[in-house]
Amino acid sequence: MKKINLYLVVLMMFLSGCAVMNTSMMETAETTRPGYPKFGVEYGYGLDLTTTMFLKDIEPETAFDAKGLLSLPVYSVKAGIGLTDKMDINGKVWISFGGIGSKIYLKHRIPLDSEKASLAIMSGLTFVTTESDDEEEGDNFIEIAEITSYGFEIPFLATYRVGKALAVTGMARYSGDVIKIKEGDANYKAFMLNRFGVVGGLSLELGPLYIRPEIGVEMATPKYGIFGAAPIFAIGAGIDI
Repeated sequence: MKKINLYLVVLMMFLSGCAVMNTSMMETAETTRPGYPKFGVEYGYGLDLTTTMFLKDIEPETAFDAKGLLSLPVYSVKAGIGLTDKMDINGKVWISFGGIGSKIYLKHRIPLDSEKASLAIMSGLTFVTTESDDEEEGDNFIEIAEITSYGFEIPFLATYRVGKALAVTGMARYSGDVIKIKEGDANYKAFMLNRFGVVGGLSLELGPLYIRPEIGVEMATPKYGIFGAAPIFAIGAGIDI
């Protein structure tokens, strides 16, 4: 019965909208030159907030593993511009199964006496929202009318430049999200979601053009206090001058 409930929640997710958090990195610790722009597109998998928030009547040892916290496809575009020699500002917008998300973040390079290594903090603000018009009845269904997330994140990046055409980057990130949920005609409920992400990736470059594949894991403490994880996969391409 518990597994059936899980399948019903997932089915409802595909029939309605989904609030999906973009958990990819798609950056290096290096910054863009002052006044120069950068652009990128990205495809990957992000954490589905809808199922993360509502899975509860399932055994912890089987529900909240890498499959329990669901990842869904995310399509993103981003743009940024260099502000100083050590700082740039960026914005990203993404869509996934009827939901939309956005992020604005400031990347600040930490002083480091090295020609090949770079360190940076990339703090930002996130917003995700979705709305469903579906109505279901019965004890096995959850009617999610709307879910909205306001949050912040503090990623730490470290990049090692192997050569002009290749750089390796790792990221560790803490994120805090205030989740507001409206079930059916009920009032909004709000609570805090804590997330931790670890991502590693490559930057393959030809002049200002780049391709960046990456892989990682997103860990979270959902509404009902059970710790879980979901995989991060992404690939992006763009121009970074």
